[in-house]
Amino acid sequence: MNELQLQQKARAVLTSLYQKTHISKELVMLYSSRTITRFALGILGVFLPIFFFIEFGYDIDVVIAIYLIIYGLHLLITPLSARLLSGIGTRRMMILGSMFSVLSMCALYFFPHNPAYAAVSYAVFAAVYKALYWIPYHVDFSNSLDGARRGRQLAILENVASGVLIIVPTIGGIIIAVFGFSTIFIFAIVTMVLSIVPLWFTRHAYERYSWSYIETFKHLFAWKNRTLFLAHSANGAQTIAIMLFWPIYVFLLLGERFTVLGIITSLTIVTVMMLRYFIGKLFDTWSPKKVVVIGILMATTGWVTKVFVQTPFQILIADSYHNFGRTVHAVSFDAITYEQAADNGRYVDEYTVLQEMALAVGRIVMLLLMAILISLFDIRVAFIVSALAALGMIVINKSVRVY
Repeated sequence: MNELQLQQKARAVLTSLYQKTHISKELVMLYSSRTITRFALGILGVFLPIFFFIEFGYDIDVVIAIYLIIYGLHLLITPLSARLLSGIGTRRMMILGSMFSVLSMCALYFFPHNPAYAAVSYAVFAAVYKALYWIPYHVDFSNSLDGARRGRQLAILENVASGVLIIVPTIGGIIIAVFGFSTIFIFAIVTMVLSIVPLWFTRHAYERYSWSYIETFKHLFAWKNRTLFLAHSANGAQTIAIMLFWPIYVFLLLGERFTVLGIITSLTIVTVMMLRYFIGKLFDTWSPKKVVVIGILMATTGWVTKVFVQTPFQILIADSYHNFGRTVHAVSFDAITYEQAADNGRYVDEYTVLQEMALAVGRIVMLLLMAILISLFDIRVAFIVSALAALGMIVINKSVRVY
């Protein structure tokens, strides 16, 4: 076979793969913006809770308080922001949310001048960002996915993002170690501003949010919506442990070396990337319920292994194993979530609001619980609680329709 024939065959294979997993322009623009956003937030990533931890005298209670402000406000203002879907539309809401994220990073840059004021300002701006950004993002993303290839599309998009993000934690660790946190804040601000550009090429959709402020909370805690509430609350509880308690524990275990922490985080991303596309195909061909159960059991045991780590190598192995489980259940859990959002038809925005609020509730409960338990035990108790929370996510296998 000559070189021309090889090129033609390669093009045919790529065309076939593209046709089998077609990704629309809307989805590309939306996920491009999200990837740049993740780059901006990822450069801070595991280092931001550590920044607060160090700056406030290694007081974990202060760090917990900052994140309680974020998710408490997020919970309270989400029903208000949902009503903007019919007024300013999804695209403007995401752009406005991104601008508040920029403001939160600006607050961090001025942290040395007034730490308490900067921390509170960051928390408030970050909460508004979450309330404005995530609802329209999930609504647009759910409507743009192909129902027959949802798992595979999610896997491909996540792999592309991971390819971009692999080196980010390592870069962040090196910049912090050499230049300090102020430089990393400037870098994050500039990158976050750039994330707004692809949003201008997304469609301008409007959704009519049906419930009042009080009605939203009634639906959130309604017995008939317990499946949605329990699954996403459990997911929210886990994410707090991942983004706050695990990084601080590893940082202390590594002798407070930012560069080593960044390298280990990058290596775990490589592991996840190698597995994600395979899991996406598995979701589309196997029973989604089977994939979720396997992933949740692995994620649960992954949390347990983290209790016993003591060396950098053990951290890498435990984090890779845990992320393998997280990859299995995250792709399938997300795909089921978007599938259920789509199944709710004209209630897709209501479903998304309840999902976001349930995540916030799970995070708040986890933070309050850890404020008590860490005073009695060490920080590793968060991993045991997260293992129990992971098991709670299994209820997502039930069909969810909001009422």
